[in-house]
Amino acid sequence: MPTCPRCDKPLVKQKTPKGLVYTCRRCEGRALALPVLRRTGATPDFLRHVWQRARRKGTARVMPCPHCGRKMARVRVDVPGEDGVPVDVCTLCSSVWFDPGELKAAAPTPEPAEPEKPISPEARERLARLALQARQRSTAMGDAPDDVYPQEFWQWIPGVLGLPVETQAPERTVRPYATWATAGLFVAVFALTLGHLEEIIGEWGFLPADPGRHAGATLFTSFLLHAGWFHLIANTYFFLVFGDNVEDHLGWWYLLVLLVGSHVAGVLLHAALADDPTVPVVGASAGIFGVLGYYAVTFPYARLGLLLRWYWYFRWVQAPAFVFLLLYLVLQVLGSVVQASGGGDVSHLAHLGGLATGIAAAVVVRLVRRKRAEEAMAA
Repeated sequence: MPTCPRCDKPLVKQKTPKGLVYTCRRCEGRALALPVLRRTGATPDFLRHVWQRARRKGTARVMPCPHCGRKMARVRVDVPGEDGVPVDVCTLCSSVWFDPGELKAAAPTPEPAEPEKPISPEARERLARLALQARQRSTAMGDAPDDVYPQEFWQWIPGVLGLPVETQAPERTVRPYATWATAGLFVAVFALTLGHLEEIIGEWGFLPADPGRHAGATLFTSFLLHAGWFHLIANTYFFLVFGDNVEDHLGWWYLLVLLVGSHVAGVLLHAALADDPTVPVVGASAGIFGVLGYYAVTFPYARLGLLLRWYWYFRWVQAPAFVFLLLYLVLQVLGSVVQASGGGDVSHLAHLGGLATGIAAAVVVRLVRRKRAEEAMAA
């Protein structure tokens, strides 16, 4: 039940012609979803201003959201004749909290629009032609080019190694401490295993022929072990690139649940279908593929770049994240077919299981949040 962030009392759900409004009987504060606020007459400029400031890095987060409990962003809205009115915005629930009197002061209503004058068919055709020319000019000037150099020089390093780089990343609102700590744990464990890597992998890697070794602990210890330098570097890089945005969207606790859950699902799929059950499985790849799947479904239009090489010919290309998701999905399916028939030394089956888990998690989260928003907007 939604709770007042001021009084910690249950909010009263009120149905209005514009949608649902949650009100506190004690302090008379109220929570509205952004679509409801729009229908009450708030101007598009006001809504855009509030949303952009709430998503900005460094914005103070003070009170818990009445719906999800996550800290809301404190946004100060400029009001003529006043110093500014603070409102609290939950970017997770698309909800805004107003203390008593703030709604009327902060959310301006639009001026009555003048009736539109009729436009001739010739003028309409001319406007359409101008809009088309503007889009063509924007593409020609390289606003969204297919061939683009990375903005940071260091991105050439993963590019040369065949790894994707983010050319247009989703904006983050929190520091990804869990992502950084997990990546640091990968490196620390690998450093501790140097010199005894084969023995440790043989003892603590997950063995499909004996999944109950060490009371089943190898199902989890295999996650932290890596078979070599490139295995470690590639996994750590992928996790740092995609994990920060997933942590920002899910929160640190659910990021770790997604990571471990995808790993377990991938390893179990490998155990069920792999040709040779005596080869131990190690690495965080399955979990990281789960993070990648979640990222691509949640941020399908984030742009990623890839360096294509042919001898001395180099070309950077970029595409939306969902294109890379489809590419990786096809590659893992093909690799899984080869692996199931006894070929290859990479567990594409584990990758596929992790990727499917991440995609499913993203779909479930989207459906749950959409249902929550619809409930808030319902008349």
